[in-house]
Amino acid sequence: MAKRKPHEEQELPFVALMDTMTNVVGVLIIVLVMVGLSVASAVKKVLSDLPPVTKEELQKIQEDVKKLPEKIDPQKVEEQKKQAEAELKRVQEELKTVDTADVQSKMKFMDLEAFQKQLDERKKERELNKAATDKMLTEVERLKALLDQTPVFTPPPPSYVRLPNPRPYPEKPNETRILVAKQGVLSFNQAKFLGPILEGMDKVKSQLEFQKVEYAPFAKLLEGILGSPANAQKAWPEIAPLVDRVQLEYVALAYKALVTGGIPATKSFLTDVADIAVATRQTMPVVAEAIVAAGKGDVAPWVKLDPARPPAPPVIKASVGGGKISFAWGSFTKDVKATPKDVAGFFHDLAKVKGIENASKARTIYDAARLQAMLQRAASNPLIAGSYGFEPKILPTLPYVQLALTPKSGGGETIASLKQPNSAFIRLMRDIKADPNGVVIFQVMPDAFEAYLEARKVADEVGVPATWEFLAKLDLAVNISGYEVQRLAPAPPPPGKGAPGAVTIAPPKRSLD
Repeated sequence: MAKRKPHEEQELPFVALMDTMTNVVGVLIIVLVMVGLSVASAVKKVLSDLPPVTKEELQKIQEDVKKLPEKIDPQKVEEQKKQAEAELKRVQEELKTVDTADVQSKMKFMDLEAFQKQLDERKKERELNKAATDKMLTEVERLKALLDQTPVFTPPPPSYVRLPNPRPYPEKPNETRILVAKQGVLSFNQAKFLGPILEGMDKVKSQLEFQKVEYAPFAKLLEGILGSPANAQKAWPEIAPLVDRVQLEYVALAYKALVTGGIPATKSFLTDVADIAVATRQTMPVVAEAIVAAGKGDVAPWVKLDPARPPAPPVIKASVGGGKISFAWGSFTKDVKATPKDVAGFFHDLAKVKGIENASKARTIYDAARLQAMLQRAASNPLIAGSYGFEPKILPTLPYVQLALTPKSGGGETIASLKQPNSAFIRLMRDIKADPNGVVIFQVMPDAFEAYLEARKVADEVGVPATWEFLAKLDLAVNISGYEVQRLAPAPPPPGKGAPGAVTIAPPKRSLD
């Protein structure tokens, strides 16, 4: 058995261990002290780098902290995770059971090339629309710029407006026209204007009648009615003598009807027809056609020309029997054979009956050329022309000479001057008001309605009866209707006369407003 070592030998390692532990503890303390110093230095640096916090900012931070959501429990998060995994697993199992055969079958019919083509077309359309949109936006910007440069609209001053007051028009009005232009007004009274002219014509009336009748002016008219120059020249000696009492158009038509019916159309017989036409209030062609019909045994057209109106007894009577015709004109009666020659003889005798003989001489037709020459001389007289210049014109279809009037420069009054007290316009309005039949007709140019309102206001203040109408141009036409002249062309059809049986609407009657 080994011998136990002495006790001192067992305690030496423990002492060394304690020394070592002491050293280690000392080192750790030193390290801790160093780390503490480093941490303190770092904290001090961090605190020094932090910006200062005011009391209000600290309070706001504390309030924000209170608003933070509550701390999430890890156990609850774990449970939610397990539930989500279970739900995902269930959905995956359901997806495995979905039948995709129908979708796959539809995919087989999809034409990818067609889709690509449509896509390209949509892209092109989009590019075009984009270009158009850009253009529109550019135009909008341009218009905005123009709008910014547009001055602010200032409304014009208020205009005088009156409500219409329709009233009946005088039966025999004495009309005064007021021509209204943008610059002012110009008055025209046709009766006063024509008075001196007609007075001068009446003094030399005999000089205005036909002195010599020429064929040339009527050649076109007669050739058109009778069919040829030869027929017209043949008829001229028979037609010409009636130039001063009947329109040659009607004489030529009557001549044509008689010749066609086998009745000689001599100068004498045409004069008889003209007298009978006056007595029956008909035209020569109508009477000539009735004579031709009677020569063929048909007296109805002649009986229809009876000038008497019921309840007065008829003037014309006629009956056919036994190859004869019994005619009666009032108390004048005669029986003739039913032949053109004998019938013409009756009408020749009828024209000698009192009241019919020379009836056509009561009418006078004047020479248009002489009438025009005289009016041209009157136009050069400033005392007659007044505020208007005029030119006599012969229009082929009119049975009278027409005066074309043009206002002279400087005539009339401006809108400003007519408003002045006792202006010529106001004096004229007072004169018209004093006339029981006086009427003012305002003829307004298309651009002069504002001027008309001002002139009408003055007329309304005076109280003159008036009406108005538009005037296309500032020219007037006046007919010398008291002196009939020969037409050189056929008369136009009466206005408003339509086809037989057609319904015509008469124009509205003029009234005061």
